Amino acid sequence: MRIWATLKTLSIPQLFKLARLFATRPFYIPLSIKASKKAMQVATAKYGKTHHKSNKANAFRHALWAMLLGQAVYRKTSDVKKAQDWALKFTNLHEELFVNRTLDREMDLHNNHFGIEALPHYVQATEAEVIGFLKTEAEKAIRISAPEAHQNRKRLVYISEK
Repeated sequence: MRIWATLKTLSIPQLFKLARLFATRPFYIPLSIKASKKAMQVATAKYGKTHHKSNKANAFRHALWAMLLGQAVYRKTSDVKKAQDWALKFTNLHEELFVNRTLDREMDLHNNHFGIEALPHYVQATEAEVIGFLKTEAEKAIRISAPEAHQNRKRLVYISEK
């Protein structure tokens, strides 16, 4: 992930939204960057480049990203609620700033939320434990074809087998 290249794609209002999010929590910047990079690296190692599609690998990556963000903040604050709140704010802002098709956006938000909800059970887990849990959950993911179909919050969701 090229952070500067990604930031250059944002408009001035989008950059201000991002800056406003980090203004009160500047020490979350390196934590968020590290968690984001790690999620991409792990997803690529486990699934190759297929995690860039709307499939089970993508569902895995989004849930992992949310959990890694939460774990990073938890290590800094020892507060699960703060960890979940940050993961929710950061992942929601990402989905707002980097616009997808409606169903893809719903899928991403759903899978981010899945990771955030699982966080209290895995907040102190090892990376291998989190990856193992999410790989199992990705295999059980539910295929969706409409935005309303993501209502089952207890399962990861995906759009395409490809």
